[in-house]
Amino acid sequence: MEGSGSRSRSSSGRPLSGSRSARIPENDALIMLPPIDGFAHRLPQDWALATNHLLMKAGHIAKIGECNRTQNRREMTSSIRTTMQTEAKTMRALRSNMHQIKNFKAILENTLDKAEFEMSKMQECKERLQMEKDRAQSNLEINMDRRQHRSQRPPPELVHDGAFKQLDNETTLLQDILTKLDLCIEETEDCLDHLNKIKWMLASDLADKTSSLELDVKCVDLGLTWPEPDPPSDSLPPQTLYHVPTTWKVQTMQGVELALQQIQEANDLRLKAAKVAHNAKLAEKVQYDTVQKALEKRCTVIQRMKQQMLSRLTQVVQEIAELTRTKHRLEESHGLKNPAMKITWERYQTRTLRPDRELVHDEVEHALKQQYELLYQNHLIMIKQLENVNKNLDDLHRCKAELDMNVADKNETLEMERQCYAMAPPRPKTRGVLLGWHPVVEYQGHRESNITWDTAASTKTMNY
Repeated sequence: MEGSGSRSRSSSGRPLSGSRSARIPENDALIMLPPIDGFAHRLPQDWALATNHLLMKAGHIAKIGECNRTQNRREMTSSIRTTMQTEAKTMRALRSNMHQIKNFKAILENTLDKAEFEMSKMQECKERLQMEKDRAQSNLEINMDRRQHRSQRPPPELVHDGAFKQLDNETTLLQDILTKLDLCIEETEDCLDHLNKIKWMLASDLADKTSSLELDVKCVDLGLTWPEPDPPSDSLPPQTLYHVPTTWKVQTMQGVELALQQIQEANDLRLKAAKVAHNAKLAEKVQYDTVQKALEKRCTVIQRMKQQMLSRLTQVVQEIAELTRTKHRLEESHGLKNPAMKITWERYQTRTLRPDRELVHDEVEHALKQQYELLYQNHLIMIKQLENVNKNLDDLHRCKAELDMNVADKNETLEMERQCYAMAPPRPKTRGVLLGWHPVVEYQGHRESNITWDTAASTKTMNY
């Protein structure tokens, strides 16, 4: 090459010693003359030819350098353009990733706020259910106290009446309500546990998204600076496992959808709890009115029977007084007839003392005998009447004693029934019972008479 030919000459342009035997390039062979042997100096033509050759070679080298510089500039421009395109692509990817992270962060924050709000509502729902359970437990204790109080009535008044049946039905109803409320409280606690797990998962994902966003922002800020390469090390850096973008998005959205599904289930559970509490209060209210009406009816019946007994007792007292007066008259009449019968008997015995020849059954003796027999029959009749009167008086006195005992029992029973009526708990209020639970559309404009005790409320489900 021409570069190797230039090395065969000195810096002054003269050929070095022993250059005659050097290989002459083909281009030089076309324009150079063969060397002349025997001369120590070159000819002017050789010198001019060597000078022109050197000038041509220098120009050629200059052109080659110019081409190299142009090519280098082009390569540098292409490299800078490629670097700028790669940098722009990287920045676009970073900004796109930041935008996606911001969107996911906003979704996570919104879902986390919903989860926290739902947790507060579920906690409030749990407290309300606990209050309803305490109220039902207190009503059950009052019901047992009322039943125990009514069991202390006098033995003749211990009957299986309507009030007893309604109090028994109230006991069964309150036990059923407590069972339903316990089940709702357990479901609420389980839902709160799931919401806590969802909240922790969302908070962890949100913290990761925030950290990733900060790192991407730092990468964007470092985009215009070119850090120096780290010195090579013998050990390789630890390999980091990166998620595939699709998997990363799917994992985040699955977590969000799971949280929304759990929030919807919690919302449905609050709706179910509201229906259970509302139906329980309606049933308690209906049963409360039924028990109170049964007790009122029982008091009315006892009061009416008491009035009838008092009226009958008055009649018995009057009858006792009348029989007592009759007894006194019979005794007076018996006392008046006894002397006449004794006189008749003495007169008859006196006439029997006559001499034997005078003992004849004459008209006087016949009259005395008839008078005595008549008086004796009247005596027997009066004795029998007195016995009947005494027996009737004894029966009336026993009836009066029984009536007095029954009236006393009725008074005691009536007082106990009134006390049992007054022992009733406050009447359950159903107006506005759903306020603060859940905005239930189905309950707007409803009538209480159309609601029955049905705690098997169906829960809604959502498909994602």
